[in-house]
Amino acid sequence: MNNRRTGKIARLTQEWREIVNTMLLDGATYAAVIERVKEVCPDLAEQNLTNWKDGGYQDWLKLRQRLEDIRFKRDMAMEVVKANDGGSIHEAAMIEAGAQLYEVISEFDTASIKELLIEAPENYAHIVNSLAKLSKGTLDNQKYRDANTKAREELQKLRNPHQALNEDERKAIVDKVDEILGLK
Repeated sequence: MNNRRTGKIARLTQEWREIVNTMLLDGATYAAVIERVKEVCPDLAEQNLTNWKDGGYQDWLKLRQRLEDIRFKRDMAMEVVKANDGGSIHEAAMIEAGAQLYEVISEFDTASIKELLIEAPENYAHIVNSLAKLSKGTLDNQKYRDANTKAREELQKLRNPHQALNEDERKAIVDKVDEILGLK
């Protein structure tokens, strides 16, 4: 089954479709769009634009929103990595996984999910298992951060608070946190 659009605007190059879509997004009139693209599509009519606005343009808006969401999630994950020490990459990965899981679940309506689970009940176990693993990972990460904070506080009592950690001190903190978490 081919879902590819075949109208006059769909047959334009990517560059010209982008021009049409951007003009529609900016609120340009159909007459202005037709005038702008007449050199590459001289027989474009308002009905073509109406059809495109209901179809291909909507696809473009959804893709644009999806790309924006991906950029936002990436930027948020990078902020987590920059803001935290220790297991921050793991935390960023958990945030991203949680966002993706939420996106998948939120795109289905209740009736569709129920129907899917009736057809393949083993999927319920997969969904619950994924959520449980995500929750466990989040709790483990929080334990790690708490242990890291505790180790830093204990170490801080023994040293000048204005002096930077040297490599041996940093390694000692990591080793202590690993020991507390049972990783060593």
